[in-house]
Amino acid sequence: MNPVRSGRTSKPFRHSILALAIACLVSGCGIVLVTTATVLAIDVARDRRGASVYWDDNKMEFDIKRSIDKQEQIEHEHVNVTIYNGVVLLTGEVPDQRDIDTIIDLAKAHEGSRQVINRLELAGKTNMNSRANDGWITTRVKTAIATSAPIESTRIKVVTERANVYLMGLVTP
Repeated sequence: MNPVRSGRTSKPFRHSILALAIACLVSGCGIVLVTTATVLAIDVARDRRGASVYWDDNKMEFDIKRSIDKQEQIEHEHVNVTIYNGVVLLTGEVPDQRDIDTIIDLAKAHEGSRQVINRLELAGKTNMNSRANDGWITTRVKTAIATSAPIESTRIKVVTERANVYLMGLVTP
């Protein structure tokens, strides 16, 4: 009888899993795993989207990024994919309009995308100073939301690209 088909796992497999779990706990990886799980649980709990929508958005973000990276004809691009509640935000720089069109088509073709917002610039990659400035702007916007708005700042995604700030989230009127 095949142990996989019967629904039972074989003893060597269970022993391997147990050994891996013990190795992680002993080496300190357990702390990282527990911390990551805790942060993820808090993030999901504070999010207005349901856990399945949260998971689907993150999976779709990964899938679209991977499909863009697999396109061998697209070169010298800097593309960020941000998804919230099925809405896809494309930001970054791409030096060829045909590549921009391909990236948009890939995002629209994904099963879960409800809407694609294209903010890709027809340009070369930004330098590290520009990206650092974008990070600083994002931090300032998140801080301003956290200290002045009557909403939880964790419920809003802040994306900054080329000094343009995009806010994504579900808030009440």
